[in-house]
Amino acid sequence: MSIDEQAHALLNEVMTPKRRARQRIAEPLRDVQQHEIETPAGKIAAWRHGEGPASCSCTAGKMTTHSGVRSSLRSARSASHQLRSTFPATASLKATAARPTSHPGLQQVAAKLGPIDSVVTHSFGGPVTGFALINGFTTRRIALIAPPRGRNQRWFDFAEERGISPDVVHRAREIYAAETGLRASFDLAEVASPIETLVLHSMDDDAVEWQNGEAIAKAWPNAELVLCDGLGHRMIAQDRGVIDRVVQFVA
Repeated sequence: MSIDEQAHALLNEVMTPKRRARQRIAEPLRDVQQHEIETPAGKIAAWRHGEGPASCSCTAGKMTTHSGVRSSLRSARSASHQLRSTFPATASLKATAARPTSHPGLQQVAAKLGPIDSVVTHSFGGPVTGFALINGFTTRRIALIAPPRGRNQRWFDFAEERGISPDVVHRAREIYAAETGLRASFDLAEVASPIETLVLHSMDDDAVEWQNGEAIAKAWPNAELVLCDGLGHRMIAQDRGVIDRVVQFVA
């Protein structure tokens, strides 16, 4: 294959989200009407529960909007749902959606299901929100859980595991930047948003080193860093202490 063909193949593997044939739906959402929102990256399945200003939870490929933050989170905490499932509305990219460009989806969810009062993210939901911020999105408060500064190194790690040349990665980054209008070397720390922000990271995170969260918190002028240990990359989003801290912050 040519280097461009290899680069496109790498992009398809790295950037196309893996989706269940049938989405899991949190208990609070099962009786809520589903919406489909058209975006440049494809359709987003979305649920909105409650009236008034909402809080939006965003993970690597899933977004959640909810209102009635205090009561809804308390009831969901007692059921021990994952953080993204603790909110009474969820928006997820469908399996048939094209490779996401990240920020338009969040902005269009906000336009259709907003107003958005706050954003809570996990993992790559942080950069997704950062993309939106530099493209005009705004909100009152942001909570970033285990946020990576970007996908830059992940592409090289992914390629190395499969014996793919770094030249292919560089070309894939060029193609990605051209297609999306975004910098492939995007650094969430450099966004330096003035929005009041809470950054939470576990020091034993083996997927996204905690120094990512530290760098973001140092660069964002109104950010607070909260470090914990023993929760890794995924359990931190399910820990009741972390959820309590986030609820206090966004409520």
